[in-house]
Amino acid sequence: MPGTIHTVHAFHAFGEALRDGFSTAFPERELVVWEEPEAFARGIDGVEVLLALRPPRGHWDRARRLRLIQMPGAGVDSLLPEPNLPASVRIANARGIHEPEMAEFTLALILALAKRIPRAAAQQARRDWKMYAGLRLDGATVGILGLGAIGHSVARRCKALGMRVIGTRRSGEPLDSVDCVLGPEATRQVLEQADVVVVVLPLTPETQGLLDAGMLAAMKPRALFINVARGGIVDEPALARALDEGRLGGAAVDVFEQEPLPEGSPLWSARNTLVTPHVAGLTRDYMSRVGDVFFENIRRLERGESLLNEVDRGRGY
Repeated sequence: MPGTIHTVHAFHAFGEALRDGFSTAFPERELVVWEEPEAFARGIDGVEVLLALRPPRGHWDRARRLRLIQMPGAGVDSLLPEPNLPASVRIANARGIHEPEMAEFTLALILALAKRIPRAAAQQARRDWKMYAGLRLDGATVGILGLGAIGHSVARRCKALGMRVIGTRRSGEPLDSVDCVLGPEATRQVLEQADVVVVVLPLTPETQGLLDAGMLAAMKPRALFINVARGGIVDEPALARALDEGRLGGAAVDVFEQEPLPEGSPLWSARNTLVTPHVAGLTRDYMSRVGDVFFENIRRLERGESLLNEVDRGRGY
């Protein structure tokens, strides 16, 4: 219900970054920044608005005043599904604030793999002069799993390179710059046709483990694989095996089921693999843009209005 919120809570990694912007936007209100989950557990009964990437579980039965959880990224899989979270609590994410950056980073990964830039860097480190051939992208097919805002942005950039673009979208409705839009049930069909596969799906119960060994085996020999979505969508050991056995031509992976990526993960040393530490959407002003969404949602909550980027709990995004 509408009403002024006097205190806003956030965890250290995000609250400290937003403190100056918060004091400017809400000079008469207080931002409480928690350092540890234990403090959150002790104080949750007084929380109305919370900003957190991974809100600690197990305390929602005491969250009697909680009205909004703002997630600082697009994914909400660290929170949902959460049956113990009161139905009255609204959830919003920050989708859209990093759409260009995600698309640019994805395109950079496609180009790096296709033109074998990691090999060039490795050869330079060894002072090894050895010529090699890359993949021509003009005329190649890119398959984008998840033609949401980011996936569509990737599609437009790939189309500008002369690529044929196919992909999946929940609605199956056509999109500009995409030659063929299919429903999620056609995932295997996309994998079978694509020279480059890009994963931009949300992590939901439906997509958890979607790209298992069988699905990866459906990909074209020597195809390239890129994941900038969530690690839980992909069977990582199966991906590493496909790379080491030469069934895939290369992979660029920015997201992992466990982060930081454990030292023992086979992806660290998998053949023709580029590992990046979940940075596809990060820029120096990222938290400032998160703040813009967060602060506007506080105002909208107080006015009883619809929120920016409100999450549908049923769909998980």
